[in-house]
Amino acid sequence: MRKLAMLMAATALSTATPAFADEASLQAEIAALKAQLAAQSQLIAAQSKRLDDLAAQVKDNRELAASASSASVAPSSPPSAPTAVAANQASADASPSLPIGRPAQVAGVSIGSDTTIGGYGEIAYNAYVHDGSRNRADLKRLVLFVGHRFNDKLSFNSELEVEHAIASASDKGEFEVEQAYLNYAFKPSLNLKAGLFLMPFGFLNRNHEPPVFYGVERNEVETRIIPTTWREGGIGLWGDTPIGLSYDVGVTTGFNVAKFDDAGSPLAAAHQELQLAKAADLSVYGSLEYKGVPGLLVGGAVFHGGVVHRNADFREDNTLPNFARINSQVTLWDVHGRWQPKGFDFQALYARGTYSRADKIDSVLLAYNMANNAERPFFPSVFYGWLVQGAYSFPLGGEATLNPFIRYEKFDTQAKLPLGLVADPLNRDRILTVGFSFHPIQVVVVKIDYQKFFENSRNNRFNLGIGYSF
Repeated sequence: MRKLAMLMAATALSTATPAFADEASLQAEIAALKAQLAAQSQLIAAQSKRLDDLAAQVKDNRELAASASSASVAPSSPPSAPTAVAANQASADASPSLPIGRPAQVAGVSIGSDTTIGGYGEIAYNAYVHDGSRNRADLKRLVLFVGHRFNDKLSFNSELEVEHAIASASDKGEFEVEQAYLNYAFKPSLNLKAGLFLMPFGFLNRNHEPPVFYGVERNEVETRIIPTTWREGGIGLWGDTPIGLSYDVGVTTGFNVAKFDDAGSPLAAAHQELQLAKAADLSVYGSLEYKGVPGLLVGGAVFHGGVVHRNADFREDNTLPNFARINSQVTLWDVHGRWQPKGFDFQALYARGTYSRADKIDSVLLAYNMANNAERPFFPSVFYGWLVQGAYSFPLGGEATLNPFIRYEKFDTQAKLPLGLVADPLNRDRILTVGFSFHPIQVVVVKIDYQKFFENSRNNRFNLGIGYSF
């Protein structure tokens, strides 16, 4: 029995040993699997983080693309509403659309999440028919836009310009700050702006990039009567309403009678440009435009303000004309319309200005000129200008278009002079301009046109120009 018990124990031990071995192996395999799962979990976490980073990068790229798209040129027809950060550019194809009812703002591309840059430039060649010695070529202007968005409500916009390639004391070129203002957007229909900004008159003053307008040279009405680019320092409210109305109203600086130096440009000759501007007399302005019908724009604007500033210039320098006890105001108003049906582009504009008490101002100037052997120009009591223009777009494939146009305009900067003074015939004319614009892409243009001056035919000329915006 003892031997039988020992034999059974030995048999049980021999059969149990492999089971113990299998359990140890199983535990080792479980441990290995746990380690492998831990490693895979770390790998999954890393891959998930990588996917999150890629998603964020895609979102940033989409926002950048959207910013660039909103800052690019708008389609040609119908007129497009400007965006919050890019309202200064418009389509440069067949019938370029103009932002309306709001101040011109920075257009361009984003160089970061908050800052935008852009600009434009143009070069022109003028060939005079009757006097080749007057022919000239000029880098007319190079402009840089810089804007910054501080947050969803507050932004800054600016426009810096160099004219005629060189700006120095001995050259005709100039460096100018044409815009520098803050804008607070309460909502699309209510914005508050403060600083130096463009006046909402006509077509070109707010939208003067070369791909936007027809003709190598800016038209005479929006150069002599509405002084493009006309800007003032002040504060204003503007916005676009849901019913298609755009408005812009405010209080600003104004013109200065003592600066007047060119009878051919009644307002530009007295423009202060916020350069130590006399501000004893402030001005008010307002504009209203309707664009609720696709392809249609109609609107107008008015500006009114004093020009003597309590005789401030004479008080500083008594060698200047003395306008004491003269209270004169300048008023300018315009009406304009645009219709863009299916490739066509029709525009019309009328602008009229007045200087009150021009007779008293000119009496002072007449006496001053006689006493000092001077030739200071006289103030008109009335000046005006108007134009009509038509164009059509021929698509050439891709973005390329060919846009022939014709424009007829009339201006008179001395329509009425007091005291029986005689107007200079050089300060009035009727002009026919015929030509075309070729756009290889929307924001680049080559222009050729011919201008016939009916009153001053010695100014007849051919013009060739190139322009670009970005």
